[in-house]
Amino acid sequence: MNGRILLITGPREAGKTTFCRRCVEAARRRGWRVTGIVTLGEYMNGERMSLQARCEHTGEVRTLAHRQHSGGQQWAFVEETLEWGNSVLASAVPADLLVLDELGPLEWVEGRGWTTGLSAVDSGLYRYALVVVRPELVEQARQRWPYAKLLDIPRLRLARLRLDCTPSPAFGWRR
Repeated sequence: MNGRILLITGPREAGKTTFCRRCVEAARRRGWRVTGIVTLGEYMNGERMSLQARCEHTGEVRTLAHRQHSGGQQWAFVEETLEWGNSVLASAVPADLLVLDELGPLEWVEGRGWTTGLSAVDSGLYRYALVVVRPELVEQARQRWPYAKLLDIPRLRLARLRLDCTPSPAFGWRR
């Protein structure tokens, strides 16, 4: 396989995870093997209080992080879940659709987190990879994967494109 990569970016709460989940649903309807991790937020009174990591191959969900209200870090990550996620991602390829939501400062800046996800994307052993990256880290992702296409979720909303379908035919998916 010589996989295509779609970098998905946009501000927090823009709909990046929603877009990934809808692509996962569409891929499953096609009978594709879907792997990787999607990060879901848990909210209380409109505030995101924890992050849950969902393995898209098995459906298993684990707590990834809890919001901290003091100290320098915004999130306290659960090391056991990071280890589990690396194990999930180590066996994520080959796949039809690989999803990584998200590769953030933990991976790009600190060299921790889901580092095996970087290797899975590097492998190209998938049809398509959806990789969520914060706007401030897009340049690092583009340096690593210069052939990747970039999708900015706010631009999608402005263009009024549907988020309930797979990426456009220009990316290579067909309805």
